[in-house]
Amino acid sequence: MKITTIGMLGLLLLAGGLCAQNAPSFSVRNSETFTGEITDSICAERHNIRTTKSLKNCVLTCVKFDGAQFVLYNSQIQHIYQLDDQLQPEAFAGQEVTIIGRYDKEANAIHVISIRPKITYAGL
Repeated sequence: MKITTIGMLGLLLLAGGLCAQNAPSFSVRNSETFTGEITDSICAERHNIRTTKSLKNCVLTCVKFDGAQFVLYNSQIQHIYQLDDQLQPEAFAGQEVTIIGRYDKEANAIHVISIRPKITYAGL
């Protein structure tokens, strides 16, 4: 039993190593952090504070049916950033997020590495 467990563990480690060799590697060097709301390119500056559910539905409707694209809107500096990845933002539609990525000034677009919900601390 012990030998079987050790053998299985060895196979898992070997398989993990082989998979890691073929997996794409992403460097976060020279990356920046961006915060704002995932919204759509049609309504980016017009969204009022509403319930998260209706805002999410509005954003998804604009993207799926009206030809809009997901964008990041930073209301503090009133700036809209285009996002090169249109798949990741869908899960965060209408939410405040933090994006790690690289900014292309000429294209005014963020090359998205990762997106996560913005963490807010109550009482701070």
